[in-house]
Amino acid sequence: MNVQFYLTCFFVGISVAAAVGPIFILTFNRSACYGFSRGFATALGAASGDGFLFFLGLLGVLRLLGECELTILAMDLVGAIFLINLGLRSFKGQQKYVNAMNLESSPPISMIIKSFFLAVANPLTVLFFMFIGVRILPGDGIALPFRQIFIGSAFVSSGSLTVLTTVALIASRLGRAISEDRLRTISHLTGLIFLGIGVYFFGDFIVRVLKTLHVI
Repeated sequence: MNVQFYLTCFFVGISVAAAVGPIFILTFNRSACYGFSRGFATALGAASGDGFLFFLGLLGVLRLLGECELTILAMDLVGAIFLINLGLRSFKGQQKYVNAMNLESSPPISMIIKSFFLAVANPLTVLFFMFIGVRILPGDGIALPFRQIFIGSAFVSSGSLTVLTTVALIASRLGRAISEDRLRTISHLTGLIFLGIGVYFFGDFIVRVLKTLHVI
């Protein structure tokens, strides 16, 4: 058993989750406004997505996808749609801490799936795992055993889940202590961040399309 490799994978998961990106913010926001269960569901989906991307990175799939312009265009567009949609929902949502009706309207499995796809569709996260995959693979070109790649990916998910669960726990406790108006302000700030990142990805998509068409 390669203990050093698995520890490296665990810290890779911690590193990607600790970065204050869309998933970190979404986990904090959902936990503060709706409780730990929603935040944990978001964390679980995102951690699974991180492990999946790491798995693809070690297999070399991400590097192949990164060489295709159409794949980059698709990532930009899907990422932009996800983030802009989340941003708009943050403005429209009724923010109440552990509101039973809100919890029922969005089952945990739905939040797990959505956060999984948000993690997988985030171009910055994909690039991170593309880079990490190249760095971790042996320099002599020898492929890692499939079993080791699979277990390493599970350790990445565990590291990511550790950080995001901690964020969810802290945010849920803060949510109990602050007023509903402040929870609404947190949600609106989150929405602005999501919209900003989403617009950035959409702008990058437009620029790449125009370059492909030789307009610019």
